[in-house]
Amino acid sequence: MKWQFCVNYHSAVMTNRQALIEKLIVFLHLNVPERELLGSDSLSVEEIAAAVKRVFERNGVFPPQARPRKPGETVFEGTFLLKRPGGKVEMAWQRSQSIKPTEVAERGSTEYGDLDEAISAFIHKEWRDGIDSVRIIP
Repeated sequence: MKWQFCVNYHSAVMTNRQALIEKLIVFLHLNVPERELLGSDSLSVEEIAAAVKRVFERNGVFPPQARPRKPGETVFEGTFLLKRPGGKVEMAWQRSQSIKPTEVAERGSTEYGDLDEAISAFIHKEWRDGIDSVRIIP
């Protein structure tokens, strides 16, 4: 397969494959033409981890739309990684009250000593069965 290069909106050069993997991990979906460009129905855990790391390092949080609850805002539901002081990373999860989406019903977190350890735990927790029918292989 011939690799092409594209420039993303952050001016980093990456392959089309890397860009597709980033899209998959952020939006949890690829359309049929994108799946054909990906060229496989499985991805290595290393490719997924590298993509999560790139997005996390750009945003300080993964997924980029995640955030801890702020009063008056709708609660982000799900698991996310957050940068903490001293190089630590928090993996947090939260869900809202069913009839009050601005109130937290449940929240928990685990702190990790480094980003790679946190990413590994996140992938195992969230994607052990794959992402949108794309298998993750060791």
